[in-house]
Amino acid sequence: MKKMMIALVAMFVMTMSANAQSVNNNSKLSFDRMSSYLELTIDQVELVKTAMAQFNSSMEAYYQLQDASQGGEAWEKIQANHKKTMKKILDEKQYNKYTQMLDLTAKNTAERIMDRTTAAK
Repeated sequence: MKKMMIALVAMFVMTMSANAQSVNNNSKLSFDRMSSYLELTIDQVELVKTAMAQFNSSMEAYYQLQDASQGGEAWEKIQANHKKTMKKILDEKQYNKYTQMLDLTAKNTAERIMDRTTAAK
């Protein structure tokens, strides 16, 4: 069940990432809001942009996985690597805010997907 939820969250995040990338204004607005929320310094902005681009790229590669049995494991690895990168860039307060935001987004997304899946049956 946990792996299925992780896979569903990852697919939703990929879809949202792809949509955000296709519409530059939405992507910029989302990044600006996140930057403001995290109170990024000028030096951190480009580093975070790069880290987010790498995360999106990893998620796109994850989406292309053919072996679903490794999906949950791959998602956890991608997320752990991303968090490790962000921890190097952000100070402790910013990192805590970021991980709460990321985890809450994943939880809410999983709940929405489960609700839709249940309603479709």
